[in-house]
Parts: sequence; structure tokens; C-alpha cells
Amino acid sequence: MEPDLRRRFDLAVSADPGADPGEMAQVAMLHGGRIRHRRRLAVAGSAAAVVALVVAVGAVDLTESAAPPAGRPAMVTAGMRLPAPECSPEPVATDATDVVIFLPGATARQRSAIGQALHDDERIASWLFESREEAYARFAEHYQDSPDFVGAVDRDSVPEAFRLRLRDPARFSAFRQEYAAKPGVGTVVGRVCPASAPLGGIL
Repeated sequence: MEPDLRRRFDLAVSADPGADPGEMAQVAMLHGGRIRHRRRLAVAGSAAAVVALVVAVGAVDLTESAAPPAGRPAMVTAGMRLPAPECSPEPVATDATDVVIFLPGATARQRSAIGQALHDDERIASWLFESREEAYARFAEHYQDSPDFVGAVDRDSVPEAFRLRLRDPARFSAFRQEYAAKPGVGTVVGRVCPASAPLGGIL
């Protein structure tokens, strides 16, 4: 396996450790497709690409579905959001400067409660809310080299999120534990970024 492809696969999986094999295969297919597209190689089809990648990596049980069943949109997970190039390529468990709180299925009440908690949290230097529409626009822009995949993604499957920057990176571990337990929160991802990076450390 090419080193860059393996690094991208590992990065996608590490950003969303709770993903099931089907989701991990989607991430692998996506990044593999981008590399092959840049090199102008023909791709026989998304299913064949997934099978080839799964065999090479040996990380997914071939009895699991490698692609979403017909009629079901592909789900966008935290691992599919690309890190900003100036930030740490992999999520960190401690000392994060930037954080993304993904809300894959939060209700309006849960989202409002989290927003109020962030507003009142003195550990946060700045934050913003990214709607599904905004997240989808960013997703489509950054994966424009994989139009078939983008076309298979329904806007409603792209999770909304809060993106923020902490005042003190040393407080990230406690912050992550607290917010990960809040109703409506799916994944809390932290990265180390300079002040010039996009808020949250992702593109």
C-alpha cells in the first residue's frame, strides 16, 4: 500500500474510533479515490475500489457491507472532515488548542443547550456554530475531486458542529470529557493549531 494512502486511512479511522466497518470502508474509499483521481488512473467502480483497498489494508471484514445499501445516502463521519494543513494531522487526547463538537443527531433543544453552555464556558476563547448546509458546502468543496462520492452524500447526513478554540490547551481533557457526555453530542475532536488556523482545526 502507498504510504500516503495508508496515512490517510489511519487518520480517518483515528478521528472517529467508534465508526463501524462500513463507515471505515467509506472513508477508505473516499481518500483512495482522491489519490487515484489526482494521478488520473481509471477507477473501475466504487465497490471494486473498496474491495481492493480492504484487501490491502486488512482492516475491514469483507462480510460487512463496504458501501451503503441501495437507496441509503452515504454518512459523513468526523473522520471525513479534513484537518487544516497547519494543524496536527491526527486528533490529540491532550493539550488541544482547537475543538470540534459534532452533533450528528441533536435536537434543536439539545443544540441550544450546548450553545448556551459554550457561551457561558470561560475556557473558550472563541466559537461558532456550523450548520448542516455550511458543513455540506465545505465538504463538497474539499472533496470536489471525488464527485461521485459527493453526489452520493445527502445534505442531511452531514453533521452540524460547534467549532471552537480553547484559552488553555491543558484544559482540553476535562473539557472533552464534559461535553462528550452531553445529550446530542456525537464526537469531540481536538487538534493542535496555530492562531492563524481555521477555528476548530478542520477545513
